[in-house]
Amino acid sequence: MKYAIQAFILVLAIGCNTQDSISGDDFFDDEEYAQAIEAYSSYLSTHPTHVKSLYNRGRSYEEVGESKKAIQDFEKIIELDPKHVSAYLSLAKISYNNSEFNKVLVYTGSALDLNENSAQAHYLAGRASHQLGYLDQAIESYNNAITINRDFGEAYLYRGAVKVGKDRMRSACEDFKFAKSLDVPEADGAIKEYCK
Repeated sequence: MKYAIQAFILVLAIGCNTQDSISGDDFFDDEEYAQAIEAYSSYLSTHPTHVKSLYNRGRSYEEVGESKKAIQDFEKIIELDPKHVSAYLSLAKISYNNSEFNKVLVYTGSALDLNENSAQAHYLAGRASHQLGYLDQAIESYNNAITINRDFGEAYLYRGAVKVGKDRMRSACEDFKFAKSLDVPEADGAIKEYCK
């Protein structure tokens, strides 16, 4: 009888924890990030290596502005799964937002080593290279992103911005106009400023 009660409690605990993970997913999908963090944290207290819950909790931390906690989750994921491209890309985005552009290149380099067809990794590498003044490298990265995803409007926009810096105005305006056709909001301002 004692073992039956212990088994029942164990099944109940596992069921509750699984429910926490599912609830976390529901909250995450509904963009209720604070509740998602709470549910994922509860689940991770007994399943600390569950990569999907770690990733979604990290993304939730990003959304509520707790980048240090997000970084901890993404770094933990890379310890558990060194081939997790999305974790590298998330670290690259946070690094970009923190103006740590050399770190962006490290993280995007790791992502591209794992998946050279990641348009997002090429794009983020282009943004960081542009900020660091590596204009040719930035254009190459944007070109790669566009080759992989012809509808990557932001890549056209920022490639156009690099071309402005290289005094290639006609080509820059072509990029701005293409970005506008892909509904990139900032493209209008660029066209008004540079394409008269």
